[in-house]
Amino acid sequence: MGPRRRRGLHAFLGFLLGLFLGLLLASPPALLSFLKENLTCTSSTGRTPPKSHQPPPVETDPLKIIDMLDLNENRHNSAKTLLFVGVMTAQKYLPTRAVAVYDTWGKELPGRIAFFSSGTSYPPPAKPRLPLVALRGVDDSYPPQKKSFLMLQYMWQNYGDRFEWFMRADDDVYVRPDKLEKLLRSVDSKKPQFIGQAGRGNQEEFGLLSLEYDENFCMGGPGVIMSRETLSRVAPHIKYCLKNLYTTHEDVELGRCVQKFAGIPCTWSYEMQTILYHNSSGSEAFTGSLKKKEVHHAITLHPIKQHTNMYRIHNYMKGVPFYFSSLVTSYRGQSTSTECSIAPAQHHACFQEGRALRVRNNFRRLITFLLLKLVFQASLGSSAIPTTGILEAPSLG
Repeated sequence: MGPRRRRGLHAFLGFLLGLFLGLLLASPPALLSFLKENLTCTSSTGRTPPKSHQPPPVETDPLKIIDMLDLNENRHNSAKTLLFVGVMTAQKYLPTRAVAVYDTWGKELPGRIAFFSSGTSYPPPAKPRLPLVALRGVDDSYPPQKKSFLMLQYMWQNYGDRFEWFMRADDDVYVRPDKLEKLLRSVDSKKPQFIGQAGRGNQEEFGLLSLEYDENFCMGGPGVIMSRETLSRVAPHIKYCLKNLYTTHEDVELGRCVQKFAGIPCTWSYEMQTILYHNSSGSEAFTGSLKKKEVHHAITLHPIKQHTNMYRIHNYMKGVPFYFSSLVTSYRGQSTSTECSIAPAQHHACFQEGRALRVRNNFRRLITFLLLKLVFQASLGSSAIPTTGILEAPSLG
């Protein structure tokens, strides 16, 4: 090839290259499209990953998330609207703890359940239909104060008219839906209720939580339950509560917010320590034998740190019969209703119920005494058995 021909070829190639660069510079979208299609989304081998490896889409319709497709379904006309459970979790726990909760007790609720995580969260590929709410503007940092308050706000704005009760739960709690339903149906949901295990902090925190002498909070771990009335009073003030935090403890601040705007404390009831049960053994909790009184009596068990243990506990509980007697609290041999164990101590109806139960119980004791007296008379062949000493008639008062 001669020098003239070579110069002509170089000039032609230079013209084509200049034309190509000119077009790209004059049309940035074309350049971006070219780079996206050819230079991005490549794996370490240089190949584009298959679509199956891409995150599943996140549903944003609140009703579709919880599979409430009937727009007329509400708390007045459905057995599946007694309770809405919001589970606080994080992206790293969605494939394990969240899936375990959803596959066990989450599907047996007399209501619906959803998992609340950071705004960038997406369902695990193995469970693309997991009811997930990716809270906008929220991350998975700890403590989850913003996540907790915005979850309650989301609950009220999207489900407030559709459920009677609302529960805030962690992803490491086990719930017995049958027992929980019995409890909630025994309590007046039209009144402000804030049900949980009352706390005031440990010894190191005492006096540092900015709580008054008569204030408390519901410990978050074993679960916190609000009536619709309570949530309706608190939800409009979520932004205020978030801007006025006194501690880093999410459950303490929620209790403070409920006290301020709903006017009620967490349930001052010793019985709630066994109904909503927290085991202080940490990661070893509930890993051993489950044949224990506290396990059988509880409605919630916390914490379940290993998600595989959630399935084990659920399989065990499916074989344990439920007795309503486990939902009553004993008081000097008497039984008071669960509602009275939740209601404030000054509740007049609870005093009346307690008094009536004491009279009935003492009457039964008197009948038992008379029957025992007849048995002794028959066995000793005597018609005169003293009523003092071993057999002393109880008082009806």
